[in-house]
Amino acid sequence: MKDRAMTPQTTTQSDIPGALRPAGITVGTPVLTLDGELPVQFLALGDRVITRNGARVLKAISVQVLRDAAMIRVSASALGHDRPESDVFLAPSQKVLLRDWRAKALYGSETALVEAARLADGEYIRQETVAELRLFTLHFGRDEVIYAGGLELACESATVPA
Repeated sequence: MKDRAMTPQTTTQSDIPGALRPAGITVGTPVLTLDGELPVQFLALGDRVITRNGARVLKAISVQVLRDAAMIRVSASALGHDRPESDVFLAPSQKVLLRDWRAKALYGSETALVEAARLADGEYIRQETVAELRLFTLHFGRDEVIYAGGLELACESATVPA
């Protein structure tokens, strides 16, 4: 049985310099794995997560507890039918893969990786301050796009300390 215990780091958002603000998803967001959809908090190192490039081994998980955090709430179906399936909180710097008219209209491309904060329209995708939350950042052997809560989300490769 895999050890699923993690020790989170507690941070107030004002403690994090702008360039270092983490990408990530919050507790309860379902992630597609070879074992089906699992809430992000139940993932463990070694789990095989479904990505746009196939199943990939989860190499690292960063967990932070943020207080007074400015997050982006993406309302259910804001990006298309069941995209996302229900309201989802994302870190403002979390990149979302767009593969619809938005990518073409905004970026002149069939697809675009866009930070969640740049998608905010003030109504269906909006910034909200959350008193406290756990933010999970998933890392793989290389940059990947995962399926989480009906969205396609970018995850950076794991960095191994020297």
